[in-house]
Amino acid sequence: MKTHIEISRDNLVHNLNLFKRLSNKKLMFVVKADAYGHGLKEVLSITKDLSIIDYYAVDSATEALQVKQVDDKKKILVLGWSDKEELEALLINGFETIAPSSQFLKDADKLAGKLKVKADIHLKIETGTGRMGMAPAPAAELFNVSPFPYPNIRVKGIYSHFANIEDTTDHSYAQRQLEIFNSLLAKINVPGLLRHFSCSASSLLFPETYFDIVRVGISGYGYWPSKQTYISYIEQDKNGKHLHKIELKPVLSWYAKAAQVKTLETGDPIGYGLSYRTFNKTKILVVPVGYYDGYDRKLSNISTIIVNGVKAPVRGRVCMDMFMAEVTHIKHIKAGDRITLIGREGDEVIDADDLAELAGTINYEILARINPLIPRIVR
Repeated sequence: MKTHIEISRDNLVHNLNLFKRLSNKKLMFVVKADAYGHGLKEVLSITKDLSIIDYYAVDSATEALQVKQVDDKKKILVLGWSDKEELEALLINGFETIAPSSQFLKDADKLAGKLKVKADIHLKIETGTGRMGMAPAPAAELFNVSPFPYPNIRVKGIYSHFANIEDTTDHSYAQRQLEIFNSLLAKINVPGLLRHFSCSASSLLFPETYFDIVRVGISGYGYWPSKQTYISYIEQDKNGKHLHKIELKPVLSWYAKAAQVKTLETGDPIGYGLSYRTFNKTKILVVPVGYYDGYDRKLSNISTIIVNGVKAPVRGRVCMDMFMAEVTHIKHIKAGDRITLIGREGDEVIDADDLAELAGTINYEILARINPLIPRIVR
């Protein structure tokens, strides 16, 4: 294999256990987008035997079916929008899905009646994100109408999502969203209705968001949702708020093999657009990974890799299937040797946060865009 991903079983279990201890609530593990780029089948091979997970959250019927093939015991909630064909697949297979509007409820009720099944629904409440979601007022009315207007629907849960909890250390907007949600909950009284609002960031910062289910996404894979979340946590910790030590352990490492090692002369160009020229006699390593594999083109000329425990700078533009790095300062490197793109080698570490900062994006995107065709190996 010219490149592969390694998934740490121990680190994934560690992170999920941490959130279970932290909240002592039902755990919903978000495995959409190929388990945030980690490999859905590989991640499920680890989590299918974990009793601490109550729900999986996915984006589509396709993902839900993939989960069910590996783990048919845990509940599955589809968070994404579903058209008629997709909704039919969800209902036939007994998956739970969201209802973001009254019209969706009508359509789901009609289709469920036609199929002679019950539609298990979580009401998505709009509290200020401006995405899919039902306004609080009509949602409250649903529970005050007798008889319930949708006989083929079972409302299993009610939830919302934070809009501005990761990108800031000022959580006043998140608090307003929580107030809206709490105000709605005060108007309804349905025994057994599952309430959930907490994402990774709020799970780390605000126990008052736990309710009945805690949704864990990026932090289950070992990353803080943002620097601001980490800073907020540290500030709270200084005041003695947190009783649990948080140590998130990255689950994914990304490796490649050296394709070629060659020497260039002073002034020689490297890569498309001649964006880099050597200042002296230079040893160059060709890495058989490119932006098709998910190594962002914006990392051209600014990123580093780890070779023989030493960091080496990327030189020239990242190509579709390869890029180059300078290894003049590294001895005993040859074609076929292992290279670390994300992970730890010796005293050096490169993680998704490092690459995200260089590429002007977030760790979520760095991980989720790794090509799913790259082999994943569970260690």
